[in-house]
Amino acid sequence: MKPLVKYFFFLPTLCLLLIACKIDQGLGTLDSSITGKVIFLHPEKRPDYVEAVRVIAAVKLPPESLGDVVFTYTSLDLSREEVEYRIPAPITSYELVAAVWKEKGKTWNYANILGFYGYDPVNYKFEYEKVVLTKEHPVAKDIDIYCDWSLLRP
Repeated sequence: MKPLVKYFFFLPTLCLLLIACKIDQGLGTLDSSITGKVIFLHPEKRPDYVEAVRVIAAVKLPPESLGDVVFTYTSLDLSREEVEYRIPAPITSYELVAAVWKEKGKTWNYANILGFYGYDPVNYKFEYEKVVLTKEHPVAKDIDIYCDWSLLRP
């Protein structure tokens, strides 16, 4: 058999095998998430010792380990008064969605809560609101968090 004829038979067979095989795509990405805005109140009162702010979602309170918490990959833009965020989050129920701050030169302390979903600065409501992701509703939208810099104490 000539080499060209071998490839003529080999290529279609290889293509059929590739189509028939299930290819592992790795970990993939989460299609479920929590999204919203972080609204910073009194931006002129932001302390100099605050280096970064992230949004977290906790499965239980208090979290027993980092496995009980999901968070934004990067810090929010602190130069803006409103910042949109997205947390890739597995389908489950979250007891708390909050913005936490990090002090310059220190490690993250997820107990440093700056604001949380459910805080209403107009009506002075301070109640956590649960966020639930399901297969039918894998994305929670408009989970807005108000953060009042004037309430922050070192």
